Amino acid sequence: MHTRRSFLRTSLAATTAILADVSSIAAKERTAAVSKSPSDAYVGGVKFLTPEAPDYATAREVYNAGILTQPKVIAYCTSETGVQHALERAKAENWPVAVKAGGHSFEGFCLNDDGLVVSVSPMREMQLDPKTGILTAGAGCRLEEVNQFLLPRGRFLPAGSCRTVGLSGLTLGGGYGMFARKWGLTCDHLRRIKMVDGAGMIRDSNEEPDLLWSSRGGGNGHFGIVTELTFNTRPAPAQFSSWKFRAYKLDPKRATALLEAWFDATSELPNEAFSAWIMNGSQVTVVVITIGSREEKGLVAFRRQLTGLTKKVTSGGPTSLKKALTWYYGEQGPVYFKNASAGYYKGIDDVRSALPGIFEEVLTVPGLIFQINTLGGAISNDVEGAYPHRAFPYLGESQAYWESASHAAVLREAIGRMRNHIAQAGVTNHYANYPDLAFRDWPTAYYGAENYARLQQLKQRYDPENRIHHPQSVQLPV
Repeated sequence: MHTRRSFLRTSLAATTAILADVSSIAAKERTAAVSKSPSDAYVGGVKFLTPEAPDYATAREVYNAGILTQPKVIAYCTSETGVQHALERAKAENWPVAVKAGGHSFEGFCLNDDGLVVSVSPMREMQLDPKTGILTAGAGCRLEEVNQFLLPRGRFLPAGSCRTVGLSGLTLGGGYGMFARKWGLTCDHLRRIKMVDGAGMIRDSNEEPDLLWSSRGGGNGHFGIVTELTFNTRPAPAQFSSWKFRAYKLDPKRATALLEAWFDATSELPNEAFSAWIMNGSQVTVVVITIGSREEKGLVAFRRQLTGLTKKVTSGGPTSLKKALTWYYGEQGPVYFKNASAGYYKGIDDVRSALPGIFEEVLTVPGLIFQINTLGGAISNDVEGAYPHRAFPYLGESQAYWESASHAAVLREAIGRMRNHIAQAGVTNHYANYPDLAFRDWPTAYYGAENYARLQQLKQRYDPENRIHHPQSVQLPV
């Protein structure tokens, strides 16, 4: 079984030179051989790829192997000017536009059928000001590249864990990970973006502050194509430690008791720590990591409580952050899967009435995983931005992984039933980076009604012809 199962096997086994005044790097991209045909040549910072081009498949590749969408043309852009040329062609041909960077959109929003995809994947240059720790990154940078660039320079940008996730898409949707409780979301570190809007105009959030607001959790693919992002970074943590607790052969009653204990124990975790509760079949794995002291009072109490309720405990570290991050990088992909938000919670009572149905599905349908992650800490701080879920200290995920089409249908149906159980429990807030096409009121679920209305006004300003869109992009106001 692929990816998250490998995540459980590998990452949890361990525990999901300055030049002048500025350091810089240009990250290389894994690409197929480039065709010599005129349609494949870079002109003005863009190369237009049609399905016949030998490198079209590589440019189209997304992490979710089940996404079969086939764009008419992919505009492979190396510069801001290239993005402008791509939008000019889309307007001339009256093509809809989707935006692709890392290709990790779970529902394939980075592709479209019979339209143009603007790929900023080649735009992967990074610069770090060693005096201020400010990072400027091209919109195509991947998380592994960012880590490899920053850590040798003693800096770190809190983000997710999967190596091939695109920095821009992660940031625009919020960007939580193991270090967000300590320092906040990835989008909280964002200080500037540059964007080409739906009309092909270059925009800068230093001149238009609403753009920075929208880029802090307001999602992506709505009304412009981000080409460059500037972040504050943090001093790299000195060490990383992790623990893994396993319980086996659980029934719904025992799983509920263990989840209750986990919610109780996580309430006292220090902000330097993160934990996840992961149910896969009749097994529950609890992960906890810290970049702080292994002997912090709340962390010691957490380990003591979980040790008494589980059958096996293993630990990793302390070790360097550089080494530890590789434990969580996961597979390169593509992978057949379905991953969706299972909602934000303030505590177990928010989801309690859904648990019997969720546990029944996970216990009886192989390939299903139900996971809850800790948020809170610095995420709760008041930051000016479109991310609306800061009051919630927990986030759930529904996941499914398969290798055959017949199993896919069974798992998708089971995910649907889990979604219904969660909705019936009154859980209505969801993470935009874990979208689901079946969410009924996705604008409010992802952004909140007030924020969504503000995003619609920006849509009207920057993309009044609705050139850039996908099935859950911000709509023009009525």
